[in-house]
Amino acid sequence: AGCSVVYLEKPGAPTVAELEAMKKEAADANVAICMGYNKNVCKYVRKAREFAASTPGSHVTFVSNNTYEPTAASLGECFERNAEGMLKNMAIHELALLASFYDVSVDNIESVEADKDFSSMQTLAGPSGKEWTDFDKIKFTIKTKTGKEVSVQADRCGGDTSYAMVSDADGIELFRHSMPDEEDKANVSVLEVKYPGAMPYFFSQDPDYITVKERVAKLCATGEEAKEIATIDIAIAALSVAEYLTPVLREKLGSENAGSSKVEGVVATDPAKVASQ
Repeated sequence: AGCSVVYLEKPGAPTVAELEAMKKEAADANVAICMGYNKNVCKYVRKAREFAASTPGSHVTFVSNNTYEPTAASLGECFERNAEGMLKNMAIHELALLASFYDVSVDNIESVEADKDFSSMQTLAGPSGKEWTDFDKIKFTIKTKTGKEVSVQADRCGGDTSYAMVSDADGIELFRHSMPDEEDKANVSVLEVKYPGAMPYFFSQDPDYITVKERVAKLCATGEEAKEIATIDIAIAALSVAEYLTPVLREKLGSENAGSSKVEGVVATDPAKVASQ
């Protein structure tokens, strides 16, 4: 019907197969697909990448936090509402960053290391009474066959500040930029009053949502390239990595009875036992 651009919110579809079908249909119709991965244009991501590029031998860790309470009720509701799992939901933004800027794809992954001291996987009941198993926090490092290395850390109960950190070869932090930073906090305060009750990450990421939509709108109106906006290929790569990593990380956490943690009113299920059920 004359459509030339589709703006698709992340992750785009529940499965890689569905994304690939969308890609083919759009290509056959000569339609571009832009993905709503707003962290691709975030200030904290850009500044960390710039610092790392000027610092030989450095290592980047992308940290994503959210504000759920560390209780069985809060996390159980989260697990049920986001039943696709953390890597396809909360951490999919970081996987899109890895696909966009670090050449991470399933075919190019050389190794994956899980931080067992930080990471935690739990089995909790949602509001329906059904049990769900997911990561409430996870940290891992990917090395690629092309020689790149990058880490991701995600915590459902980590707070309302996300950041990117650059460290040296010994793991000593050299640089950090947060979202929101001091410049953005004034805007966050205004939005909190205007939209009471909204999730805090909407406020801190507001400038980035605007940037993404303005660039996509310019592409629609003028044909100008939507710089750094994720494509359907990035979406496919990110979701493919999520589908690959989920069982890999579950196995790594369960292999030494790691990943158990306590929340109010529940002791997490051992992931190795979950896997065997």
